[in-house]
Amino acid sequence: MPTVILTGQPVPGSPLEGDLRSLGFDVRPAAGPADTAAVLASVPAGQRVAVVDSGFVGHVHALRLALTDPRFDACAVTGALSVQPAARGALDKAAATAQA
Repeated sequence: MPTVILTGQPVPGSPLEGDLRSLGFDVRPAAGPADTAAVLASVPAGQRVAVVDSGFVGHVHALRLALTDPRFDACAVTGALSVQPAARGALDKAAATAQA
């Protein structure tokens, strides 16, 4: 199952977590950059992984397109990105840099 790391404080009443689950993602919270890097490290390298800002404002179809499109190794919309295993190294490097 692909994983999404939901970053930042949850927005009260937001349907975002449910929308992500409806797209087939296992949702894991991360409070900040250090937490994001730690959660990312726990996700198997051969699995699709996404990082979504908990303040994401957009339609679930925008999330579907950005996070599940199999044509691209990496996809993004403002506040959300997804990588397949081929682009995972770049995401890991970015997470490590943000943590420093």
